[in-house]
Amino acid sequence: MIPETHFKKTALLSVADTTGIVEFAQGLRDAGFRIIASGLTAKTLREARIGVEDVAEFTRYPELCGGRVRLLHPALFGGLIADRKDGDQMRSLDREKIPPIDLLAVTLYPLSQVLEAGTLSEGEVVDFLDVAGAALLRAGARSYHHAITLCDPSDYAPTLDTLKLGKSLTLERRKALASKAFTYISYYDSTIAQHLKAAVVAAEQPDEMIVSLKKATELHYGENPQQSAALYSWSGARPWGLNAAELLYGKPLAYTHLLSMDHALELAAEFQAPACVMVKYGNPAGVATTERVGDAARWAYESDPEGCTGAVAAFNREVDAEAAAALSHEYLECIVASEFSGEALTILRAKRNVRLVRLPSLLASAKESDLKTVAGGVLIQDKDLPQPPGQFKTVTKRLPGELEKAALELAWRVAKHAKTHAAVLSNPLQTLGIGAGQVTRLDAVRLAIVKSQERHPVVPPNSPRVLGCDGWISPQEIREAAEHGIAAIIHPGGSSEDKEGIAAADEFGLAMIFTGRRHFRL
Repeated sequence: MIPETHFKKTALLSVADTTGIVEFAQGLRDAGFRIIASGLTAKTLREARIGVEDVAEFTRYPELCGGRVRLLHPALFGGLIADRKDGDQMRSLDREKIPPIDLLAVTLYPLSQVLEAGTLSEGEVVDFLDVAGAALLRAGARSYHHAITLCDPSDYAPTLDTLKLGKSLTLERRKALASKAFTYISYYDSTIAQHLKAAVVAAEQPDEMIVSLKKATELHYGENPQQSAALYSWSGARPWGLNAAELLYGKPLAYTHLLSMDHALELAAEFQAPACVMVKYGNPAGVATTERVGDAARWAYESDPEGCTGAVAAFNREVDAEAAAALSHEYLECIVASEFSGEALTILRAKRNVRLVRLPSLLASAKESDLKTVAGGVLIQDKDLPQPPGQFKTVTKRLPGELEKAALELAWRVAKHAKTHAAVLSNPLQTLGIGAGQVTRLDAVRLAIVKSQERHPVVPPNSPRVLGCDGWISPQEIREAAEHGIAAIIHPGGSSEDKEGIAAADEFGLAMIFTGRRHFRL
């Protein structure tokens, strides 16, 4: 072994990811570093014939608990933390013959990938919870004034380039590396916290919220060209939702496409029968549900051809040749479904400027939360989950017929996903007019009626028109609806004007349902 006095500095290496570690260690040796390494790292370096000192040899302490605590030793932490400018601290190191550690390189067990794979038992997962490595990174990052801390193999080469010149890294660079290390530890710890929390159903929002995200896709820009953007995934979670999407054809997905896809898929998932949902700029433009996917595609677009032009279309079934043919001559930004038949792909790939996206499973997670950033913080709420129709209550003298019930359920589901104030006119199979994002509910109702009259001036027999609203409506809106041929209404109820509203509905012979649940969406 080369005498300690031969070396100018000391490096401690302990990596789960051995990418580039051999070249890095050799470069450190060439720069005059004494190398201390543990376990797999030491073995890898010895196989590459690089001089290395094992941690147990350095600390003069045997391994315990199968090597799980080999790195938890004062000789290592003292060498990292000791303040080089504090004489008492440095003398204490000399007294114990502990050399200062000038460089630390640690990569932790790949916990996120292990959890994403979902192949290990809970007990096996625990073995991947790195204790000592994370503690060393924290100690090294804390000591950025005098130590270099690395947690990413991509930083090895730039660091060596400086050290080989006999120079020290600048304080700014060491500080940046320390920040990266703390971020790395935080991500790791948050992954653990999120994994353990997944099994716990809380009745209220926690006092402290940990959010750990990993960049999944860099996007060209955000809502506008001047805004940078990226899609992130929850750390440690198996890919699902938009992160599991596969682009089968077309240009890369943009920020606005992903937002519209999210809205469209969430609404499509609420239907049991085949459904097609078209969303444009965050609002439903046309929705249809029927027994045949092709009919759903055609009727969704025909519900509002002008509004659906340039929309994102989502299906809750495989897109077949009939559905593809129905949309083959329409301009759509994106079509997303769980699967496309071979014939459908052939038909749709002939279209220009369309993106075809396969998503193995529709969006559904009862435990997920809604997060919205605001000035100085984040607003967090539970997801607004679908409501079973069995909770609905008819409050008028006249009961809705079967066709009216189907139309009311469709209108209610769509109103839930339109921006407040929202009003939706529909028949049993398709939306007829959608008024969304209005400052008053009367404006929303009037807009929905106008759209319905323009797009669908002829009312087929046995096709009742109904109205659904995301919040309670007043007698004025009920009269407005009745005067324009609306046969039935569905809304939450619960206002001080409920009695007057019910009386107005009875006066015009309307059927009206209270759902007891509001669905505002901002």
